[in-house]
Amino acid sequence: MATCPKGHESATLDYCDVCGALMGGASAPPAAASAAPPPASAGPPAPPPVAPPDVKSCPVCSTPQTGRFCEEDGYDFLLAPPVNPANTVPSAARTPPASGPAPSGPASQGWTVVVRADSAYFEVVKAMGGEDAGGMAFPQFAPERRFVLTGEQMVIGRRSRSRGVNPDIDLVGPPEDPGVSHLHALLVAQQDGWAVVDLESANGTYLNDPSSNPIDPLVQVPIKDGDKIYLGAWTALTIHVA
Repeated sequence: MATCPKGHESATLDYCDVCGALMGGASAPPAAASAAPPPASAGPPAPPPVAPPDVKSCPVCSTPQTGRFCEEDGYDFLLAPPVNPANTVPSAARTPPASGPAPSGPASQGWTVVVRADSAYFEVVKAMGGEDAGGMAFPQFAPERRFVLTGEQMVIGRRSRSRGVNPDIDLVGPPEDPGVSHLHALLVAQQDGWAVVDLESANGTYLNDPSSNPIDPLVQVPIKDGDKIYLGAWTALTIHVA
């Protein structure tokens, strides 16, 4: 029998079987292995790519522009032209409107657009000639459609899934006017009303008199209550203010 440092008789030689004290001459148990170091941090996420000075970047995610649509979030660089003091609409992307109180201008006045198939305008288009004029026929059934003007800008055109075009005032039909471009015109809100802008459409945009010259592309032309916007082969949009 061995004696522990506290005087107890112990049958074991490492620890006293009475009090558990370490027996004389026994080595202390090895220290527990230190915990493995935490894995190295992966570091902060990579910053979004930065566009060179001469390349536009997406205002949503800062990805450099490589085409019409942003490859990350689908932002459309063409459908967002800003308004500048010269009343021109350049091809650069517009910036999102600043947050704040609702405007007291046109959005609160109840502006609407009524879309109809206009037979008189159709006859003017046919009289102008053109390679497709002889094969066109005025639609027998063309329901009237009404759109409320809201926000800062509203695109007029025909939607296209393949091109990713979804205009606010969609004139895809039926019946579908073949003379309306997918991105034909733009309605831009102003402090005291709205303006129409032709987006370099194939067949032009006419205001009130379809037999006159079309409006200049990429230039804001103010519109008022009762004005008519003609586009395509037979489409007329009448402006109404409540």
